[in-house]
Amino acid sequence: MGKIVVVGSSNTDLVVDSKKIPSPGETVLGGDFNMISGGKGANQAVAASRAGSDVTFICKVGNDYFGNRAIKEYKKENINLNHIFIDKVHPSGVAVIIVDEISGENSIVVAPGSNNYLSVKDIMLVEEKIILADIILIQLEIPISTVEYVLRLAKKNNVKTILNPAPAQILSDELLSMVDIITPNESETENLVGIYPDNEEKLEAAGKELLKKVRNAILITLGEKGVYLNSKNKSSQLIPAKNVKAIDTTAAGDVFNGYLASSLSDNKKLEEAIKIANKAAAISVTKRGAQPSIPIINELIHFDL
Repeated sequence: MGKIVVVGSSNTDLVVDSKKIPSPGETVLGGDFNMISGGKGANQAVAASRAGSDVTFICKVGNDYFGNRAIKEYKKENINLNHIFIDKVHPSGVAVIIVDEISGENSIVVAPGSNNYLSVKDIMLVEEKIILADIILIQLEIPISTVEYVLRLAKKNNVKTILNPAPAQILSDELLSMVDIITPNESETENLVGIYPDNEEKLEAAGKELLKKVRNAILITLGEKGVYLNSKNKSSQLIPAKNVKAIDTTAAGDVFNGYLASSLSDNKKLEEAIKIANKAAAISVTKRGAQPSIPIINELIHFDL
């Protein structure tokens, strides 16, 4: 496996099960409560590590209980922690998650805390690690200026980049032009190109428009429908996912991205990497929690897709 550097967020997820997700102004009596390590960056780093890759995680946590707890959890995952920054002023990031017990769907509110302060100056201190990586995996729960700096540094040094554009934000064409592979879901795709891909015609139109903006390929994740792939050197295709009974979809996209990066760092072709990532994501939604749901590579062997 190659060397993956994940640059992104570290949160602690405060998860409440509920028979329904409350409407505005509604109070609902919930079920079980759990505190779980999360954050898109952290989830993707753990996924790539459990897939067997050499993973370095660059993030910023607070000098508090949540930050210390997160670092202990990442250490158990054999992730390189030498580039985690400690913010002595701002608290660690926290996400409040409500999970529908029936559908497995979720509603999330994130208080970014120290994630908002992972700065360009911080990245300058760890540039060498980024330059020596095989793949950079990055998301949008840290400042856009930091994301842009990392992408520019990677492009300058011919390091492959994967951008998971979540949560949805307005991104400049300049930033997108530095991305090798982008992995939006349907709503994020609409945010990027103004087309919600809810049918085949709109999917093709959105994919064609988004492909113009990036360097190599677009992967639109469609949940249980699979992944729409379009790249500069091949015609578009839909790579299906396996139908499973979803219990909790919280980290499915993060699992997909982590396993995708891992497979690509192992020199697998893009289509094969997507199939492996689909399989890992399908396994994850059959379990509860963000990081607890992330499968280890051996679990995929016994999972028919």
